[in-house]
Amino acid sequence: GYQRRVRGFLFFPSPNLPFLFLLLLSFLLVLYYKNLVTKKKKKNLQTNNFIVQSSLFRMKRVVRVHFMDESFKAFGIDSNATAEQLRQIVVERIGLKEDSCFALFEKKDDWERCLEFDEKPSDLMKQWGGENDAKKAKTSEEQPPPFLFLFKKKIFLKDDEKELLDECARNLVYIQALANVIESVYVSTVEEALRLAGLQMQATYKDHNASHIAGFLTANNQLKKFIPKMHYSTKKPNEWEALIFKEHQKHQGMQVEEAKLEYIRICKLWRDYGTTFFPPCKSSNNKNLPNKVIIGVNSEGIRLLKNTKNKELISEHMFTEICSWASSSGTFAFEFGNQSDSQKYTFETKHGSIIASTIQTYIDILVQMLKNGDDDDDQTQTGTGLSSEED
Repeated sequence: GYQRRVRGFLFFPSPNLPFLFLLLLSFLLVLYYKNLVTKKKKKNLQTNNFIVQSSLFRMKRVVRVHFMDESFKAFGIDSNATAEQLRQIVVERIGLKEDSCFALFEKKDDWERCLEFDEKPSDLMKQWGGENDAKKAKTSEEQPPPFLFLFKKKIFLKDDEKELLDECARNLVYIQALANVIESVYVSTVEEALRLAGLQMQATYKDHNASHIAGFLTANNQLKKFIPKMHYSTKKPNEWEALIFKEHQKHQGMQVEEAKLEYIRICKLWRDYGTTFFPPCKSSNNKNLPNKVIIGVNSEGIRLLKNTKNKELISEHMFTEICSWASSSGTFAFEFGNQSDSQKYTFETKHGSIIASTIQTYIDILVQMLKNGDDDDDQTQTGTGLSSEED
């Protein structure tokens, strides 16, 4: 009788059947709704992820930073990143510990300037012409694009021993000195050029060996990377090569880092080392100055040189005797002497603001050194009457 009642309850018409049907229908509707909500959430999540990833992709920009040996590294930065933030990224990537004297420069052909901390590299790249022009600017590694960011040493101080203990900093200083020697930014004699070329061979190829024979440098057009431009045409390529090999043999057993350090030490003895030179500019009715001069700035002051192959020195003006300086978009001027007897030089140059900025950087460093007590009593009077002006 029990089994018959159960079968009747399940399979035969009963007052409970409508209720069971509605219960089952409600259960199915709940499952359907939950499944629908889950799918919608997943779809929304995927859409949001896509939007976020797309936004991040649009905000990131690949920036090439070049070095003085014509190599470069690519860095991904935010579109709102500043020059200082990019500089810090470069410093961390290359492992530079002593970085205080290094900076990022904007370089356009033969013109360059140090970037301000708050400038945005992405904005500068847009000014260069955008993505299309950037693609057109891409060339071979031996021929850098006309517009680029350059990382190099900006400030040269006499006390740089700590910097040279940092292997990364030492290499950066070496490749910058090497570039300045080859480009004849630093004036050298033939004997000095050959001595440096021998050290460069040791730093590049280590000890002289059987493979270093006639044609090793000339066959691959490498010779121009060892001889300064100012001397290259004075001898035949095979003569230069033989002389370089002779110098190279003198450094047998010398370690690579030791050769780089010796190269730097020789350059530091030169008059021009550590001086930032600017393109020749026109002298504006200045007595005792030729029509065209080269302005140089270093940690001691301003130097004026003749626009000749040997860059003959005209005059030096220490920061202790410079009263003021000023710049505009087309000029640079400085006044030197004392309050009772001073003289002013004015020059026509589009680099006026860059020259003034370089001077100000050195002045700020010297003032900070004085505050820290790193200078002697004579230097304590440096720059007390200095002032700068910019139009």
